[in-house]
Amino acid sequence: MDFIDSLQGLTFQQKRILTEQAQDLILWGGARIEDLWPSDYAPRNKVEAAKVFNSVMAQIDAMRRTPADFSENPASLSEIRTARRTVIEPDFKAPQTIMGRCPCPDESDFLRCCNLKTLDAVQQCAFACSYCSIKNFYSDTTIKVVSDLEGKLAELEVPAGVWHIGTGQSSDSLLLGNDYGTITALSSFARRHPEIIIELKTKSARTDWLNPDIPMNIVSTWSLNAEPVVNNEEHFTASLGARIKAASVCAEAGRPVGFHIHPMVRYRGWEEGYRDLVKKLCDSIDSASVVMVGIGTLTFTKSNLKALRSSRAHTIVTQMPLESIAGKFSYPFEMKKEMFGTLYSYFPQDWKESVFFYLCMEDPALWEPCLGRSYASNAEFEADMKAHYFKKLSDKFHC
Repeated sequence: MDFIDSLQGLTFQQKRILTEQAQDLILWGGARIEDLWPSDYAPRNKVEAAKVFNSVMAQIDAMRRTPADFSENPASLSEIRTARRTVIEPDFKAPQTIMGRCPCPDESDFLRCCNLKTLDAVQQCAFACSYCSIKNFYSDTTIKVVSDLEGKLAELEVPAGVWHIGTGQSSDSLLLGNDYGTITALSSFARRHPEIIIELKTKSARTDWLNPDIPMNIVSTWSLNAEPVVNNEEHFTASLGARIKAASVCAEAGRPVGFHIHPMVRYRGWEEGYRDLVKKLCDSIDSASVVMVGIGTLTFTKSNLKALRSSRAHTIVTQMPLESIAGKFSYPFEMKKEMFGTLYSYFPQDWKESVFFYLCMEDPALWEPCLGRSYASNAEFEADMKAHYFKKLSDKFHC
């Protein structure tokens, strides 16, 4: 019997769910949905169809709860359907304000939010990380550099209470370095606003933008991940070693740096991979130069998952339980607790005492078991982060 014919006893909802599961199996590069379906099954009634459906779903759930193995189906760049984006529009006239906010829900009790504001100085990214949401923000793949950024920032009305602005929400902050004057414009803005910290966030290895005139309230940060994740899921980005080297060059130049170990991926051997990451990082950079380390994991919206599944490009990032939390999908609580707590345990004591560690967009109940502290509200978290950031900049960098 044809596989499609064998689905006749299923409800519309069951067929929809199976279609999504089939798409994920294609991404993982292993078994197909047909391989899990009984070859001798003939639809009789909805009860029997439901039993087969539940059996197949149980098999897929077992796969999701088993850490994926990069070595079984390594990604190939020839499989990546999102090509490197090299078309740049250097004089993009942004139709709306370039200031926004992080994607955390307003006043949410589901996670702790630091109230980060964002600047969309550059839109779209040339990297092709499998889990990236930036490519879903825009209708085309052109990298757009906002025209007259310095003038726009000079006219920008900064709301009262804003102290922390990031530029990595709409693109990689250092993808273009200072090729189009972005760092120069941000430096002018930072000098006018010493009460504000500007955070650059990158997966590049560029350091050619460094110069002595950049104010110390501009903090450059690197997104890091275990080497198998970098090699298989973060396509066209700098290698892990190159990123850490770039950060060390920045720190040795007397500048503050930070890191985002985000998104953590639970793959086979993840403990060793993240232990190796922490060792490489701590062996290369003095904790005195490090302002912060943010930790988080994979979180998908429905649109993220839809785009991933339709791409059919190999990835194992969706090989996870995909638990629904506040309208998004991520690892279950207990898995996150194990991952975050394990990662934090790898850091030496001097880092834990000197660097501000935090969980990014995660359940407040994870803080205490993973980091040994917690906050009663977002405002309390934000106040502690702000106090630590400015103390570090003042004590070490005289900002």
